[in-house]
Parts: sequence; structure tokens; C-alpha cells
Amino acid sequence: MLTLDTLDITDEAAYAAKGGYPYAEFDLLRREEPVFWYRRPGFEPFWVLTRHEDVAYVSRNPKLFSSAQRVTLDTPEAVEMFEAQLEARAEMFGHAPDMPPALSYMDAPRHRHLRQVMAPCFTPKAIKELEERFHELAAEYAQAFTRLLDEDGSTADVAKSLSARLPVAAICELVGAPLKDWDDIFEWTEGTTAPGDPDNQRDGEDAEAAFARNMGALNGYVAGLVQQRMAEIDGTGTDVLSRLARARIEGEALSFHEILYTIFNLLVAGIGTTRNATTGGIQALLEHPDQVHKLIEDPSLIDGAVEEILRWTSIAVNFVRTATQDTEIGGKLIRKGETVAMWYPAANRDEAVFEDPYRFDVTRDASDQIAFGGHGEHVCLGHHLARLELRAVLRAVLPLLPELELVRKPEFGVLHLQAAEIKRLVVRRKER
Repeated sequence: MLTLDTLDITDEAAYAAKGGYPYAEFDLLRREEPVFWYRRPGFEPFWVLTRHEDVAYVSRNPKLFSSAQRVTLDTPEAVEMFEAQLEARAEMFGHAPDMPPALSYMDAPRHRHLRQVMAPCFTPKAIKELEERFHELAAEYAQAFTRLLDEDGSTADVAKSLSARLPVAAICELVGAPLKDWDDIFEWTEGTTAPGDPDNQRDGEDAEAAFARNMGALNGYVAGLVQQRMAEIDGTGTDVLSRLARARIEGEALSFHEILYTIFNLLVAGIGTTRNATTGGIQALLEHPDQVHKLIEDPSLIDGAVEEILRWTSIAVNFVRTATQDTEIGGKLIRKGETVAMWYPAANRDEAVFEDPYRFDVTRDASDQIAFGGHGEHVCLGHHLARLELRAVLRAVLPLLPELELVRKPEFGVLHLQAAEIKRLVVRRKER
């Protein structure tokens, strides 16, 4: 029997076995203990937040809940691997090992200043200018995917052969990485985020060795790209890397390693999250053919369908914050120094916000979804970009969807309890 004492939402193997999130556990928590002190082997105790309003509150109050200490829940083994990599980086580049490894680990004002440098590339206006180009690319990728299916008896993997292609192109173009390097970048980012996947390992490698190899390759590549851009004389480039290379924050240029880490994390985050949201959206549509027909009959629903896909898939599993002072949430006292974990899939199924939350409905107003890390200053920098990518792929692949069926159950898992991954979504044409 499922109870507050027996539930477990931190077992990654259970996510894979269930093929999805533990929604029964999330529902129980929201109903009986929406702010829950979670104690389980392998993790330091922390507060679990499962209600939409509580997740939004923490997101909107960065002064009360800091990102600088930690942003993820990790096992001791994962923490050890991560800290070893931070120490190796610090030794390589000559900075303190406690330097924030990514934008997400920063508090104001540094977080705000660094974000402002990159923001012009991610505004609604800037993203609008990419729309025609992205729709052309999405159509090209959908046609290539269709050709794979047209081979006799052929199947095709949505995750690798369709969903991954536009996110790779989008973030690489925004960063300023040359086309010839895109395939390598995709391989390295995959091997960095999921080194335990046998597909990302070479003969004889374990997860640690695969992680080190791919991390080293991606670090080395980005380092070369940063050096090249910093050496440019005119400094007139408009891509993200060029802006970082010539930026001044409080009168000081950004250090080489800060630019490197920022670009590294943009590549990793920009590819994986949107790819998995796209794959999950296509899966949801194939499992709900009535919703496909609604979109075909009325393409104006696509913008709303994107919001529903973001709510439904909730690719970001959780982020954590550290309380900077005693504060109360949901009648519970959160003490200074304690960790709170915001569980986005649970919040996106909150019946207080979304009527009949377990119904996939492309006509729903899902604009209150918090798939991009909630609200506030840490909302995903690329959320407008991700929406454009999803719209473009949906429009391109929509006419094909009524002809497709799933070959087998998708391969689902979570990476470090931070992001969901649909590793494979294999489809084929229906028999006529």
C-alpha cells in the first residue's frame, strides 16, 4: 500500500521501470503533505514541494531561496563525479573550485548581469526573426524522417532521427558553432548527460570513463571556440559567444573559463530538454489520435498545443534551492540552510490549477504550466526558443502523424533526477 512512509520519488530505476513519473506518489503528497520532509537512503533530507503555488512561490523569491549552494539532488556517487570534474576544471583553468559551474548556480547580481549579456539572443523579437529559418529546417528534417519510414518494412526513431535535429541546429547557430561540428557536439552532449547509457560508451568503458571522455572532448572543443572568438579583432558578432567575449560586467571582462562554462551548459541544456519535450509531445499525440485530428482540422491550435505538451511532458524533473532564512510554506517551517526541491511534473498535474490534469487536451489553456523552471529570474533563458522549435516541428510532422503507430513502449528514464529522457520512440507506418 502506498503511504507517505513507503513512497519513493528518488529511485531513478523506478522511473525507468514505470516508463514515466510516479504520479500516484505526487498525488498523494499534494493531497496529504504538499510540503513534505523527505528522508530516504542515499540522500540528505530535504523538503518536497508538489503544489503549483508553492513551486511558484519559491521560484519568485530568490532572495529567500538561493541557487548558489546546489540546484540538483544527487546520490553520493554522482556528487563525487561532479565534484571531481569541478576540481579538475579549477586546476586546469586556475580558479577556485567553488566557482559556480553554470548560470543556474548563481544568485543575483552576477546571475542577472550574465543573463543580460545573452538575453538579446533570446528575446521574443530575436526568436521571431528565426521563425522562417526554423520552419524550413523542420520541414527538411520531417521529409528526411519520412524517407526513413518509406523504406520497405522500415521503422524510425523519433528521438534520434527527428526530435534531436532542430534543437542541435538551433543552439549551435545561436552559439556560433560551425555546421561541420554539429554531429560531434550532439554526441558529446549525449555522452556527458547520460554516460551510463551503453550507446554512449565505447568498448570497455564504464559510465565514469565515458563521462570523462565526452566531458573532455566537449570542454576542449568549446575552449577552442572561445579562444577563437576572444581573439577576433572587430568583435561585432551577434551570436551568444561573441556577446560573451566582448561583455563587461561591472567594468570587467568575463574570464575565459566563465565564458567556456556558460557555452558548455547552453549546448548541453539547449539540446537535451527540447529534444525530449518534442519526443514526448509526439508520443502524446500518437497515443491520443483525437488530438491529432483537432490540430489538423484547426492548425491555429498549435500554439496552445505546445503549452499543453510542455505541461504534459514536464521534462525538467526538479530543481532545488537552499533557504537563506527561516520561512514558512504551506504551514511548515523551512529553516535557514535547509533544502527545498520543486517537483515540476507534480505541479503541472495540480488539479487546483489544471482541470482534469490527467487528460491530454490541445484545446486546454495550459499557459500556467511551469515546465521551464517555474517563474522568476531563473526561468529558462531559452523558453521562447524552445516554443519556436516545438511549433516548427509540430507543423512539419503533423500531416504524417495519422499514418504512424508506436512499435514498442518508449524507453523512458531520468538523468540525475533533473531531466527526463525518452531515449527511443520507435514508430512505423500503419498497415493499410
